[in-house]
Amino acid sequence: MKLAIFDFDGTLFLKDTLPFLLSRWKYLKCSRFTLYKTVLSLLPLFVKYKLENASKLSREEIKLQAVRKFNRLFYGRSEQELREYFETCAMEIAGLLNENVVAEVEKAKADGFHTVLLSGAYHYLLKNVGDYLGFDTVIGSEMHFKDGLYDHMSEFQPIIGDIKMSKIQEVFGNKDVDWQASRAYADSYSDLGLLLKVGNPVAVRPDSMLKEVAEEKKWRIIT
Repeated sequence: MKLAIFDFDGTLFLKDTLPFLLSRWKYLKCSRFTLYKTVLSLLPLFVKYKLENASKLSREEIKLQAVRKFNRLFYGRSEQELREYFETCAMEIAGLLNENVVAEVEKAKADGFHTVLLSGAYHYLLKNVGDYLGFDTVIGSEMHFKDGLYDHMSEFQPIIGDIKMSKIQEVFGNKDVDWQASRAYADSYSDLGLLLKVGNPVAVRPDSMLKEVAEEKKWRIIT
């Protein structure tokens, strides 16, 4: 088996997922007060994330804090409501995907790769996008529910940084994977471990640190 592993945020999807989901708040039918409160709590983190050297926190730590604050919008929501919310958002996202990367997905499928969509984005969102593009395996961050409602007391752990490699090992550890023939596509330096694991790493619209590594190692770069 040879894998073609694709990141979502900044790689397959041209926008940042959280701001996009926030802009579709009307689908959640939450109050403006809740929305504004969430936006105000996220703004400092968003600025720090965009300015790579403006914080002592790593970009992954900033992402983790941002997701946990964003999840406040889900308090009191049923699993069915959130499924419908992510399905509606995924329908819009389908028209905003990176066409160059979509072409890579199609080529990988045609060449016999087992395609994997791997991201810290919400699994319900990724599953809809993954089904739309025909991915073989979708691995996203799982949400927890209790009595049919979003369980905000359970710790939400996004699949980011080193956790991505752990998830890949968890899913494919017992499979006969030809890692040298496999491919991985990502935009962030935090995905370096995954990119180094495969024989054919591809940097997609890379951040400054990943671009430096990609150029040094002469990896393929998609802009």
